[in-house]
Amino acid sequence: MSDEMLICPYNESHVIVRHRMPYHLVKCKKHHDANQSLQTCPFNAMHVMPKENIRTHIQSCPDYIKQHF
Repeated sequence: MSDEMLICPYNESHVIVRHRMPYHLVKCKKHHDANQSLQTCPFNAMHVMPKENIRTHIQSCPDYIKQHF
């Protein structure tokens, strides 16, 4: 079984195994908190994106759809 690799939204040089990403994001966010242009999805903490994209994301977030339908 191969694990999916994801790129950290705070630092593109960080490539993390999917199941470790939630832990990594908490730690990495503390070090890159000066980057206020990113916002976390309220339905999935692994969804981190530029603030200008958050509204569109929330409307189509697969985790929102799972919770409400």
